[in-house]
Amino acid sequence: MDGVDDERWLVDAHGVRVFTRWWTPPTPAAPTAIVMVLHSVADHSGRYDEVARRLNDEGFAVVALDLRGHGNTGLAAARGLQGLRGGRAVLDDIHLLRTAALEEFGALPVFLLGHATGSLIALAYLAHHSVGLAGAVLTAIPADVDDLASVAQLLQGASEAGMRDERVLDQFGTYNGPFEPARTPFDWLSRDEAEVDRYIADPTCGDDQPVTFGFLIDLFNVIAAARDHFDEFACPILNLAGSADVMGEVGRYATTLAAALDDVGVDVCTTIYEGARNDLLHEINRADVVADVVAWCRVRIAALPRPTAP
Repeated sequence: MDGVDDERWLVDAHGVRVFTRWWTPPTPAAPTAIVMVLHSVADHSGRYDEVARRLNDEGFAVVALDLRGHGNTGLAAARGLQGLRGGRAVLDDIHLLRTAALEEFGALPVFLLGHATGSLIALAYLAHHSVGLAGAVLTAIPADVDDLASVAQLLQGASEAGMRDERVLDQFGTYNGPFEPARTPFDWLSRDEAEVDRYIADPTCGDDQPVTFGFLIDLFNVIAAARDHFDEFACPILNLAGSADVMGEVGRYATTLAAALDDVGVDVCTTIYEGARNDLLHEINRADVVADVVAWCRVRIAALPRPTAP
């Protein structure tokens, strides 16, 4: 498995199969920490191969899953749907992956890295399982954390209207507006044209990956509830955004998140990259972003308590 990605299926307590990818640093270097990657909606874990290998080069083992309804997990069940047990099941999937990674690599520090909607899912996970984590990296937070309950309530209205199984049309809204006349409908993602083209060509990304109202309803039920538990977060947060990320309100949502976490005493470090768009891990400055992530993680690892001799 050294130096190459390994594909595995995890099976939850209800028999649901979840697709995962694993990247391990090449031998003889043993991993110094584990990074768990959470992708966004209309996305999948395979798109994070480059960042995973960059992290491998720095001594980190990397694991990721395809969220329910997405990627190979969605192809094996139902695309665009959460399925059994809704949003809480997604949090359990992440914990199942965390447990499997610790069994594989040993008792190493574990970091969570969530992008866009994956960063919101990370917040929901932290509300239940932050104890024992070395830290969490959140990139491109796509919503105002002080207004999550309103979003959940709005989506619940769609449920009451019988729209759960309907696809969300125009799911990326007007994000491309500031970049018109644009080369593609997804110029808002990144200034790297090659990465934008790869995203568009991927049949499990973008407009080719359906997102249903039911998926978002179930997800935001657990995400909105997390807002009331920020004061229980037991690990530090690295909060990253781009100044030209329209989905993130050009950095405003990241600033709001930082204030909310700081208000309750959570250790949060925020960086907003000038000119960067939404997909920081596929942006033209991604090497700098990964370097910042690595540097922050190493500081957190150095600060962890050292085991004492018996």
